[in-house]
Amino acid sequence: MPNLTGKNGYGDKSCPSDEELEKVLRRYAAQNLKQEVRIANLKSDLNYSIRLIKLKQLHTKFGIPRIRKPLPIEVTRQAVIDEVQKDSLQNNGPNYFKKVLQQRGMMIPRFVSSSRDIIRKIMVEHFPLGFDNRFPGKKMSTIPRTALNSNGPFHEISCDGHEKLGKQALEMGDIALPIYGYKDKWSDTIPFMQFVPNSRTSAAIGYLFLDFIETSGAIPIQMTVDKGSEIGWQYAIQDAFCSQLFSYAFAPDIDPKTYPVCRIIKSVHNIIIEGFWRWFKEKMGLNLKAVILFGKEHRIFSPNVEFHRPLFYWIFIPLLQAELDEFRNWWNHHRVRSQKDKNMPSGHVPWYAFNHPQNFGGLDCRIPIPQTAIDHMREMLAEDVGPREAHLSWFGAEFAELAETIYEAIGKPLLSLDTAWGVFQAMLTPMANVIEL
Repeated sequence: MPNLTGKNGYGDKSCPSDEELEKVLRRYAAQNLKQEVRIANLKSDLNYSIRLIKLKQLHTKFGIPRIRKPLPIEVTRQAVIDEVQKDSLQNNGPNYFKKVLQQRGMMIPRFVSSSRDIIRKIMVEHFPLGFDNRFPGKKMSTIPRTALNSNGPFHEISCDGHEKLGKQALEMGDIALPIYGYKDKWSDTIPFMQFVPNSRTSAAIGYLFLDFIETSGAIPIQMTVDKGSEIGWQYAIQDAFCSQLFSYAFAPDIDPKTYPVCRIIKSVHNIIIEGFWRWFKEKMGLNLKAVILFGKEHRIFSPNVEFHRPLFYWIFIPLLQAELDEFRNWWNHHRVRSQKDKNMPSGHVPWYAFNHPQNFGGLDCRIPIPQTAIDHMREMLAEDVGPREAHLSWFGAEFAELAETIYEAIGKPLLSLDTAWGVFQAMLTPMANVIEL
């Protein structure tokens, strides 16, 4: 008899929306996952079971980039040149640009050589001096090395501030661009990283820690921090959520004697995140510093003019944070080198291990924190140190409104790191006229 209901013997299948499917498949493509891994991840991430033929059909439907159907070599060559030109100090090698282009949906063709060799060939032809600049020279460490151990993501999160774009480094009056970041020990992932007005005050980092908890929805079993003035509220919040304090106790089964809620160590021993800052400096930090110092070197910025400082922050902070987010995305999706005797994942993509620890023999150690508890802690923090804006805002609301008005008056020109100082100059005269009035 005809199947009038249209249902087969396998029952109803839950199918995600096209928008959700496309987003997930593009993320898998950016991670360069194998097809069988993508199929397994669709099952675990979306509860959607398909086979290889269906996966290929979805790739075709959504135009998902593939190695077997790459862009023409001429387009690839120009894309590589455009990316390398952004690296004014020539600190990055072929693997970095391969991953950057891959994350933007540009798969490098493999003809005879590997995609890395193709990028390298283009770079040698157009930017030969960069390879000399990156010649490896390593300093021997005086700190003894020991094996690292962790049970899974959020077992231990290391946090630290980065001052290489601080006041002393830039020498632009009171301009300072410190960064504070959090790094997962087990997976090597950077789940949260942000520019902050001051990375050495307890109140600012306390609010930032709550932002991190709200973004991730959880706290780790253990926080690892340097000995510094900024850890006060961060330590207190971590301890409050893990212990009986304030009647929270979101981790009643974890013995604080076995797993301390916070470990305070010297900066030179906080190697999990300290080692990461070197990568940031070489891959992006020095380039950002060169862009920022352009305004000082060409006498566009003056520390003696009062409104130059908030105007600099109004223009540059969103652009610099976008670059920081892009670098964090690259780091989380690059492949970590393989280490034979490592007790934790190696030769892996950090973000993949972070979200699928079971595939690497790890445990998900997140301690979920409800939004109501986070809101309550924000209220307690505000009562003690004042509102969040007093510690994490770069300029006042009144100046932001003035800057937005002037920006619209000059025609809202395109804002990017390439045009930022030009827009800064264009806004100086009309802003000075308004302030004088």
